[in-house]
Amino acid sequence: MSSADEAAAKNGHRFSAMFVPEEQRQLLFIGQDRKSIDGYVNSGHFPAPGGVTAYIVPIYELRNPDKYFGGMGLDNNLQPTERAADWGGGPANAWKLAKDFPDSALAIGLDINESFRANGLSEIADGKFDAEIDKLAAFIRLAESPVFLRIGYEFDGVWNQGYEKASEYVAAWRHIVDRIRHPGGDQLGPDNVVFVWQGSASPADDAIEGKFEGDIGIWYPGDSYVDWIGLSWFLLIDESGIHPKIPRQQMATQRQLADQILNFARAHSKPVFVAESAPQGYDLKQQFNANINVMIDGPAAENKVAASGEQIWQQWFAPYFDYMHENRDIIRAVAYINCNWDEQPMWGHPYDNGFWGDTRVETNPIIRDYWLQEIQKPHWVHAHKQSLAHSPDQQAAR
Repeated sequence: MSSADEAAAKNGHRFSAMFVPEEQRQLLFIGQDRKSIDGYVNSGHFPAPGGVTAYIVPIYELRNPDKYFGGMGLDNNLQPTERAADWGGGPANAWKLAKDFPDSALAIGLDINESFRANGLSEIADGKFDAEIDKLAAFIRLAESPVFLRIGYEFDGVWNQGYEKASEYVAAWRHIVDRIRHPGGDQLGPDNVVFVWQGSASPADDAIEGKFEGDIGIWYPGDSYVDWIGLSWFLLIDESGIHPKIPRQQMATQRQLADQILNFARAHSKPVFVAESAPQGYDLKQQFNANINVMIDGPAAENKVAASGEQIWQQWFAPYFDYMHENRDIIRAVAYINCNWDEQPMWGHPYDNGFWGDTRVETNPIIRDYWLQEIQKPHWVHAHKQSLAHSPDQQAAR
């Protein structure tokens, strides 16, 4: 076996994408707002994460001071601002997060859905927001950290207005990538960014639509535009949604929808980023489980059932980590949302967006110890940028 073949065997798939940890290791991100990340890090129990998650929401407001520059943390002269944006889901200042965690990668969720602006997708493709994209390109270049840019994340989620127009979604996606690679004026495109195409992998979406989304490829921008493929994971591994006219056993489960994304990624030789994940419906601190919403199990926050730390770990975390381990050939980054959702207006009472709970691992001693035992395994990558190849050529050589 040649040295190249040996490297490929150790590394599983050989990817052309940047920032793929070597030897089937997995980069661990923590999110999704600053308070949640600080709670994890400042607990004193865990190493600084290999990546942190920020949101820049939406693309249409990145130059608007009245909207806190979309949470970017830079004004229109590219000067830092201390002001954090908060849309009800926790404080967001992407620049400050990147600078406070210089040895961690930065995952950015870039929202482009049309609930913020009618016909926004076609306007992006037509170049009407090139100044905003150029500012984002400058942010990425100045951030210096490896940046995982999740453009129009959860493309198949029915809650994302406009994404049902798949051809317009693809055109907007490609324009954003082209413009970041080649910004206007004499600005250089950043060389520290990968573009992540993320599906929802959501049984709730299938329950709302009453169908399994069989062809996710209609949203795919193409291999030359996508570096990583992502998914979200919130339910029990074999949990599905509820539809009044479809037997539950015919509804897709969390596992099956994740498998769909992974199969697509394998077919296109792309590494996978589990870009959002948390045990929805569980309160780790108060130790109970409750209904998520009527699309999954019943009216939100009703039917509370006591669940010990041991039970929560065995019900949600253990199967979740087993899946991550079993698919280490392709899943090379994982983001956990370490959040008290219940205290945030967007997610808390009256639970218009379902019941999410409290998923902070440091708040439950049993889960905390299990978590620490898990992330101390050698395949998890924490704050240590040197373990990430910065270019495809470097990656291929590993």
